[in-house]
Amino acid sequence: MIMSCELLEGWVSKTLSADGVFGSCGAHPVVFETERDPRHTSRTKQVQCLSSLMVSGYLRMAGREQFAPVRVTIKLKPTIELLRTVLKSDRQFHNEMHVYKTVVPTLLEHLPDGVDGPSLPTFVFGKNDGGSGHNEDMIVLEDPRALGYAVLAEREHKHLDYDHLAVAITTLGRFHGMSFTVKQKNPVVFRKLVGNLREIQWDEDGWLVKNNGLKSLGMRGAKPLMELEQYQDGKLKGFLAMIREADRNLKLAMTPKEPFAVICHGDFNKCNIMFKHDEYGKPYDAMITEFTAVRYGSPGLDLSYFLYKNATQEVQNERWDDLLAVYLDAVMSVLPEDVRAPTSGQLHRELRLHALYGYAHLSFAVPNMINENPQELLEVDKLTLQNQLANRMEAADEKITAILSATVRHIIDRGYAEQYEFGNPIGFM
Repeated sequence: MIMSCELLEGWVSKTLSADGVFGSCGAHPVVFETERDPRHTSRTKQVQCLSSLMVSGYLRMAGREQFAPVRVTIKLKPTIELLRTVLKSDRQFHNEMHVYKTVVPTLLEHLPDGVDGPSLPTFVFGKNDGGSGHNEDMIVLEDPRALGYAVLAEREHKHLDYDHLAVAITTLGRFHGMSFTVKQKNPVVFRKLVGNLREIQWDEDGWLVKNNGLKSLGMRGAKPLMELEQYQDGKLKGFLAMIREADRNLKLAMTPKEPFAVICHGDFNKCNIMFKHDEYGKPYDAMITEFTAVRYGSPGLDLSYFLYKNATQEVQNERWDDLLAVYLDAVMSVLPEDVRAPTSGQLHRELRLHALYGYAHLSFAVPNMINENPQELLEVDKLTLQNQLANRMEAADEKITAILSATVRHIIDRGYAEQYEFGNPIGFM
């Protein structure tokens, strides 16, 4: 991967100018100026994420001083081939470009007059040739930080407070709501949108956590409850049935079922949400980012993962219904009067049938919630991704068990594991 500022700036400038970004041409090319690493000013400032490398900077138009510089963020693929393969980087880039170039514009076109959709990043450019050309692939977005949005610091915000949860779930509700409109008003177009999504979580060997690992993680959360008197009267029966064939049931949960399936974010959590705050520090808007895991499925997929990973146990126990009411209000706010949305009872049924998704993804993400060095998972040359995950979960055994057990308790107490069964699912598009 090109790391020197000069080479990176030259490559990005040439690529975007050739595409005519912002109306650029030979006489007035786009010029990219990267943010520099303060420790090494000859290098670009970069953020290494698990699935991508992020750089930021400014685009300006040469010879046109009236063109105000635009702050952008650029996503590049991992430099390590094994990481690109395991994470299905080409498919992730495909999904994200499809969302920004086709899905979002289509959804927004169907909003009722005068209705605002959710806050989403502005797409500038995308290239996803894949294979040997991976080092020239990139996705360029206008940087939401220029509009006052910011990601909450991980160390200071292990969980979101109620205000942040409510603002985020409002944005999610608006995003989901747009699917209902297009699906009911223009089903042919909607099927094309959904049909072009790519699967990134499953392969021929199963889900992300291999070797029946999800069943083990389910038992890990259930065992502490087996010792409690209030859970010895058969209340665990539904959850144990859920995880007995965990991979099969997760696959079923991730299979879209009508009439309430929507285009889901797939990885909706605070790491992929940017907030805007007022002068007193109170959040009043949220922007969704990172559409790499987007999929078609129940709204319960996004809701269960978001709330189980980002809400404290206290909020889950005391404000769960409040947050779901906020979500439904947001869904309704973007719908025409003649478009159907789920009722409160129907939404709870969606969560009952799909809470396993939230638990499964929480179990995969929980090491990052308690580990002081989440970058370890990037060191795939030392251990496989699966072995690193297993080692990190063993290293923080008690903390992880407590988090998983509290989530199992909530699933059971909410009735989301009772008589665990599904209808006749249709295949994933």
